[in-house]
Amino acid sequence: MSPEPSEGGQSTSQRALARAATTKAWLEAHDVGPGSPVALVTDERLLLHAGPSNHPERPARLAEILKQLEISGLSAACVQLSSREATQEELLRVHSQEHIDQVFNSASSKKKGKAYGTPFGPDTYANDETPLCASLSTGCLLSLVDKCLEKGDGPRCGFAAIRPPGHHATVDKASGFCMFNNVAVAVRQAQQVHGLKRVAVVDWDVHHGNGTNDIFEKDESVLFFSLHRYDSYFFPGTGFVEDVGKAEGRGYNVNCPLDKGFGDLDVAHVMRYLICPLMEKFEPEAIFISAGFDAVRGDPLGECRVSPEGFGWLTRGLYRLAKHYCEGRLFLALEGGYSPDLIAQCTVECVRTLLAEVHGLAGPELEDPVPATPMSSLPTTPAMGPSVPASPSLSSKSGRSEGVPAHRPLLVPDLEGSPPASPSASPALSASGRKARGPAGKTCRAVRKATELLQVLPMDVPLAPQAEGVSKNAKRNERRRSRKHSEEDGASSDSSGWAIAYGGDPEFSFSPAMRMVVRQVSSSSHTSHDVPDMELPPPVVLPRAEEVATKEPPSSAPKSEEKAEAGKSKQKKKTKKK
Repeated sequence: MSPEPSEGGQSTSQRALARAATTKAWLEAHDVGPGSPVALVTDERLLLHAGPSNHPERPARLAEILKQLEISGLSAACVQLSSREATQEELLRVHSQEHIDQVFNSASSKKKGKAYGTPFGPDTYANDETPLCASLSTGCLLSLVDKCLEKGDGPRCGFAAIRPPGHHATVDKASGFCMFNNVAVAVRQAQQVHGLKRVAVVDWDVHHGNGTNDIFEKDESVLFFSLHRYDSYFFPGTGFVEDVGKAEGRGYNVNCPLDKGFGDLDVAHVMRYLICPLMEKFEPEAIFISAGFDAVRGDPLGECRVSPEGFGWLTRGLYRLAKHYCEGRLFLALEGGYSPDLIAQCTVECVRTLLAEVHGLAGPELEDPVPATPMSSLPTTPAMGPSVPASPSLSSKSGRSEGVPAHRPLLVPDLEGSPPASPSASPALSASGRKARGPAGKTCRAVRKATELLQVLPMDVPLAPQAEGVSKNAKRNERRRSRKHSEEDGASSDSSGWAIAYGGDPEFSFSPAMRMVVRQVSSSSHTSHDVPDMELPPPVVLPRAEEVATKEPPSSAPKSEEKAEAGKSKQKKKTKKK
């Protein structure tokens, strides 16, 4: 199977083709056909918004997503909704009239000799079709919300494959490739047209959703949560943990800034100690996801390490929370992500996960699943279900296991046998003395600080565990608090957000909670946890008895002579003094 070219000169990777083929076979095996209660909305006219050929936000992003949804069979399995343009009245619920006029007049800002202009700054272009595409992008999400919130037996969740994105757009300014704030306009539609009182927004784009943050910073009816990369030179430079909202909305804006390179286990830690407790406390009537996929490993701008399966894992948990609190009202809207092939794979994972959850099915296994490891001693991730047997040891000279396609990258070490049946049956550390990697230390500190700030605000949630490096007294106090909390409130209760999201069925093999991450990680930069190491220690070669007998201990004569002479000189000095 060779890569297929797509629009814009992009090609679909072998991994993406394998994912699509496996997903299609899974749909057919479970008879998941057209009319499933998951909605999908898009419009091919959104491809007309175009600028410089090397711009990250280019039509090839959406074209590749539509292609992979088609070849995977997901487009046919979902309910296809009609698109529409957003009206002036709908846009005015969030944006100023001046801003709306500026977007609709942006087609007149073309540069001389070029088909586009940059009226909103050097990074945000506009062409003749930008006003139409901006209105369509918001209107598609509105169409999804209207359909899923109407009474009847129709879909209750869905995905909006739209562009341009929206979470950087503020009330009166377009920036960061965004024109209108699609999610913010849709939230107001859900509240003012459909009568919802409490709405939650989860933004997992690698860039902070500063526009959505500012729009709802004084609104206690909207819980905004952003999980993003934060450092001094990364756009937009906002979203620090102390930004918790203003006035009546103080405590309803929650930001979790993470370090460059965060991955699946960092996301799982945030989900466990922030997102789930917040949803449990807030009890939303609908959940919106600003689904940017630029935190995926390989994205040219994000430089992080979340896997497509990790985004599917997040979708699974959020859908279960939505099903428990708000009748399954979960709406995903495409934001960023600038590797067309990778963001299309992430979209396939999210849409497939929605279908699996709605029908109560287990997800498919891809060509190269990563063996699960028992992680019940890891405080940041769930320990659920039996462990998946490890792959057979590598026996071929080429260094590949039997039955593995030649193009497939090896994701697991050479293992012999299967993992222990339970963590209690194995030591905390392997014979090699290594510890399995957990979430980054900065992730633990950011989550801990966020929970500390929320303790004195309306959205007070339990404190997250301390990162490594704290004092023994702090650790002791932490254990006492957690013990007291478990006795009073029941930490293992099925009513907790974490138990609702991941405490039922066994994890599918791609969950970051069950994955063995195989890469070199500095022990000083990440938190370690005492979990069994699946890599076998190297064999210990004992010396022969003859070698031990022939070896002579190193001579210590010179040192003993020096000590004797030093003792004599000290004795002479003492006698002279006397």
